[in-house]
Amino acid sequence: MKSLLESSKKEAPRFSLQTNSFFSKNIPGIVFVMVIGFIANSLGEDFPLIGGAVMAIILGILIRQFLGVPQIFLDGISYTLKKLLKLAIILLGFSFSFTQIFKVGLNAITIILVAVIAGIFLTYFIGRLFKLEGNIPLLISLGTGICGATAIATSGPIIKATDEDIVYAVNTIFAFNVLAVLIYPFIGHVLSMPDHQFGVWAGTAIHDTSSVVAAGYSYSGPAGDTSVVVKLIRTLMLVPVSIILSIYISMKNSKVDSNKSKLKISKVFPFFILIFAGAAALNTIFPLPTTFVHISSDVAKFIILMVMASVGLGTDFKKIKAVGIRPLLVGLISSCIMGTVSLFLVKLLF
Repeated sequence: MKSLLESSKKEAPRFSLQTNSFFSKNIPGIVFVMVIGFIANSLGEDFPLIGGAVMAIILGILIRQFLGVPQIFLDGISYTLKKLLKLAIILLGFSFSFTQIFKVGLNAITIILVAVIAGIFLTYFIGRLFKLEGNIPLLISLGTGICGATAIATSGPIIKATDEDIVYAVNTIFAFNVLAVLIYPFIGHVLSMPDHQFGVWAGTAIHDTSSVVAAGYSYSGPAGDTSVVVKLIRTLMLVPVSIILSIYISMKNSKVDSNKSKLKISKVFPFFILIFAGAAALNTIFPLPTTFVHISSDVAKFIILMVMASVGLGTDFKKIKAVGIRPLLVGLISSCIMGTVSLFLVKLLF
């Protein structure tokens, strides 16, 4: 009995230290982006044509460039960008039903497949044409075609890319994520695109999930809802592509240890999508109270403002400049092609 008491006393401080460590690392940064989110939301209401999401990015960029970001905030900013975005998407699931998802339609899925395949192969070809070396063309093409930094980070270890290659590709993709949030809603309004059309276009053409969500909801609520569903369907393409890459690398380099060449689906599959689908299924089978749906949606959209503030705070123009002009040109051309092809298909099929 005595030994049990002694062991429990020893275990308790360990849990306390872990808890304190999490809070001390992440809470300052989370509170910081939360404050920026409140300010961005207020400014977005005053300037609805710009919107809160764009305001959050701009505020983050201005703070990063002119004031700097203290070290104490960095972990919380990273946590917001990597973890809270998934929470936001899960919360948005409670405001969806499979009826809405089915409304996206077979045409949208066709557009996604064509755009993903065209984005990957054309970007890779352009990268080789510009004489980008090593794995960089493939990484940029996967980031452009599927889901930005997530695709790059996932596929990098599979194709044995170096850390430098991964950072190089992410910085190239990132520059056009920020531009997309600013430019796509403007183009949509100029073309007087219906909400559903714009949502399909944004979800198909913009690289990262955070940027898709920001652009979609900057345009309108219904456009944002559609863009989230389309982007999540597009993100699922990461699974078969990663499996194909793993098989190709295994066949190409038979000398590599078999354990290293095996693909772990648990590291590839975005499981938060299953939770999103579960939330939507729950709302489909047992329609949730309107109050709960509105609250979860509002919380999700505010978290998205926090995420976009984190994106702005992470924008380092020196790093973007450091990648050089050739990959930026590849990123620009491939982003324009992706946007144009997707827009043509959306106009053709909707």
